[in-house]
Amino acid sequence: MKRVLLVQLDGKLPNMALMRIAFHHRERGDDVVLRRGGERGLWDEAWDLVYGSSIFLKSQLAIDRLRHQHPAAIIGGTGVGLAVTLEQRGITTKRQDYGVYPDFRQSMGFTQRGCRLKCSFCVVPQKEGEVREYSTVHEIWRGDPWPREILLLDNDFFGQSNWRERIREIREGMFKVSFNQGINARCLTDEAAEAIASVNYRDDSMLVRRIYTAWDSRADESRLFDGLARLVKYGVKPDHIMVYMLTGYWPGETHEDRDYRRKRLRDFGARPYPMPFVRTPELVGFQRWVIGAYDKRISWKQWAAARWEPRNLGSSASSNLRLWPTGQGSRAEATVVQGPAIVTADNRIGERVLM
Repeated sequence: MKRVLLVQLDGKLPNMALMRIAFHHRERGDDVVLRRGGERGLWDEAWDLVYGSSIFLKSQLAIDRLRHQHPAAIIGGTGVGLAVTLEQRGITTKRQDYGVYPDFRQSMGFTQRGCRLKCSFCVVPQKEGEVREYSTVHEIWRGDPWPREILLLDNDFFGQSNWRERIREIREGMFKVSFNQGINARCLTDEAAEAIASVNYRDDSMLVRRIYTAWDSRADESRLFDGLARLVKYGVKPDHIMVYMLTGYWPGETHEDRDYRRKRLRDFGARPYPMPFVRTPELVGFQRWVIGAYDKRISWKQWAAARWEPRNLGSSASSNLRLWPTGQGSRAEATVVQGPAIVTADNRIGERVLM
């Protein structure tokens, strides 16, 4: 029996690559332990195998620390690169061991892999290739007694030819479903928009009604809002739609461009969520201004003058900052100001979870 250490270096969701590794080794009788962050245990004995997975480039310090502590560690994921795959290490199973995440109740997986598009800022086409089917909804669900809650990580759900069958499974199986990586509103047909409206779509907590999509370039404005209008036409409330705004990527981008997209989405009734490609103080400040709903109360000029920190605002402006309900339903979303920090009840960050 081997002693196997799995290290999740970043990400808030369970890491599917590590769950596949866990299943592979436990099937062989090995002892498997999962840790987050990579800190060495005080009484650690030697490990026979150490695996690490990182999904974010910003986790380089954690990667370096793991390599220093365990020089022979096998580290993969999009935060490291695309060179290391599970299949190269002899791990071919698609089955996942949820036992390493005992508090996680949902079932998660892919019904398809790949993407029809080839966006220059995205690794999915290079990593996953052309669109192909991967699993059915019933293959993803863990079965009773687990709740009928499916966290889908598909990057192009409507790119697969059998998406209608997957929608039928979700609807007839009475599943709650989170399209966690988003749907491409630019490509939505009336049929696809009606299909989305017909299912019990949720955020990743399964408590809030939520559809995720993205507005990456102002050039996509017309197609994006055509898609958003189709969703609303078939019953999706604008407030249910969270739109990720890529910022800091395109050459020559200005604050006026970012603010145009923010205002356009606010006027529609959707929830803008800026995602900085590079984390400059201004872009992070813009993100904080919007996702904290400060933009509803404080002008950008005031916010920038305060160096994007609520604690730097004058007393008259600060008096406007309080618990600010921004949603409806079983869990009212809110923004809470805690000094310079912002805590939101719906602060999902998109993730890639496989090596």
